Amino acid sequence: MYRQEDYQSVCDQLRKRIWAVSAAAGVLLALSLASFFVRLPQGVTAALSIAGFFVFIFFFSMYVSPLIAYKKHVDYALNGRSRETRGVFVGMEDKPVTREGLLLYPLTINVGEGIRDDGNRLFYYDAHLPLPDWKKGDCLCLTSYDNRITAWQREQKEQDGA
Repeated sequence: MYRQEDYQSVCDQLRKRIWAVSAAAGVLLALSLASFFVRLPQGVTAALSIAGFFVFIFFFSMYVSPLIAYKKHVDYALNGRSRETRGVFVGMEDKPVTREGLLLYPLTINVGEGIRDDGNRLFYYDAHLPLPDWKKGDCLCLTSYDNRITAWQREQKEQDGA
């Protein structure tokens, strides 16, 4: 699901967004500094300073911060510790949710009857990737870190009797 090229692409996007946000805020703060030295009214200097900080904080939190979280996610998917879980697909939510800054689809896999629970496990599938064509009852082998799916494959159902 994830490749090294995906990680590099996210890094390039992040670099561009950081540069754009910093440039926009930097221009306003430079104008603020210039208005201070030119001795424009204090209100103009204050307004330019506030606008510069507002632009930086707003655009950083809206455009840069989610990409930082996604970059970390792709890095963990490629290089982090992972585990395999085998189970039966139960269902996936229709709408993505945001978890730790990532847009993800919650889904449930049943790994079998447990002693203390029903065997259902919650996983999250990246909303930026094409949705798989899983059907209820499909046997899957999921590779994941934490509960975020990094790879998957279908498995054959075991035949009873023979």
